Amino acid sequence: MSANILDRRGFAMVLADALKGAVLAAVLLSAGPGMAQTPRAAATSPVTGKDLYVANDVPVDVTAGNITEAHERGLTQGRVAGFRKVIARIVAREDMDRVPQVSATQIIDMVRDFSLANERSSAVRYIADLTVRFDPAQIRRLLRNANIPFTETLSKPLVVVPLFRESTDAPPQLWEDSNAWRAAWSQVPQDLGLVPLIVPVGGREDAGLLTAAQAASKDLASLNAFAAHYDAGGTVIATATATADGVQISLSELRSDLPSEDLSLTQGAEPGQGRPDMLVTAATSTAIAVQDSWKRRNRVAFGGTTQITALVPVGNLKEWLTVKNRLNEVQLIDRLELQAMTRDRAQVTLYYAGAQRQLELAMSQHDLALAQQNGVWIIQARGAASAGKTLGKPGTETAPSAEAAPQ
Repeated sequence: MSANILDRRGFAMVLADALKGAVLAAVLLSAGPGMAQTPRAAATSPVTGKDLYVANDVPVDVTAGNITEAHERGLTQGRVAGFRKVIARIVAREDMDRVPQVSATQIIDMVRDFSLANERSSAVRYIADLTVRFDPAQIRRLLRNANIPFTETLSKPLVVVPLFRESTDAPPQLWEDSNAWRAAWSQVPQDLGLVPLIVPVGGREDAGLLTAAQAASKDLASLNAFAAHYDAGGTVIATATATADGVQISLSELRSDLPSEDLSLTQGAEPGQGRPDMLVTAATSTAIAVQDSWKRRNRVAFGGTTQITALVPVGNLKEWLTVKNRLNEVQLIDRLELQAMTRDRAQVTLYYAGAQRQLELAMSQHDLALAQQNGVWIIQARGAASAGKTLGKPGTETAPSAEAAPQ
């Protein structure tokens, strides 16, 4: 069986399925008494560097002439849907139209392995949750050959500040139990993209750190302290204002490592859709907009590599291993070469894709800083004892060979 995929309509269908799934989750979680005011964490987990090319919990539900046919078709459709999910994760929406059309057979060839959970079947129907693990090299090659930019850089988490107004003249709600917008955010899937979103559950501690008035006025000191409390890289102020047929959403993304970005969205209710489900759909659409913003800022045409030589201040072997491990987690870095090491520094060459600013941003997501010092590039781990140390130019000490240095 083969089918062409990745047209605009196909992507829209995948997105629609994700939204429907989120709405269904909200309905199920609010079925019991009092459940609507008790936020529940979404079932999915944020994407990590290890599962960037893994599609988790892809729903499969196929009816056919017999169970064998339903099973085979289900596995094929699940792997195709998983491929779409991975592509949508790393490619910006405006670039999706240029992604090459590939057949189901070609997609299956890109699969490393897959696993099944929650299997159920009848004589003609097969239901399961499919986790598909793709070969990163093959997907990268597909996109590079088509000159499609994409990003593998994972963002630091952002904490969501969900303000809700019942009308344009109404005061904003934040920690009140009546804030249905905050409850809706707790149902948004966590694996939509490369930006983990933290939804605070509220309570006395959150209310003491940030008020609705401070959030609405974008009080940076209070917002930064709130983000630091959640060990986040910034905040997303998502203000939803109720309208006659839906909500108007104003989105402000505030990061320490990038200029702020403001977006506006409108969400109307579908026929027969109640307000709680409409708000979950709106929150999911807003979360997807945050993902798109990150991908646009960080997309790279991985056609070649650039190199940079830098010094790493170190006080001991542990500090060097900390920096080395963090560098190995930066997806833009293709290769790391240790050239030499002395008592207080290591000299390394990085081979990376993208622009220098993109490398700096990618490194900052792993608490590494890249900056020049007296004309020499310096890499420092934030919080390390050697951070802020001034180094002389390379060659001021006799360095042992790289082979003799700790690896």
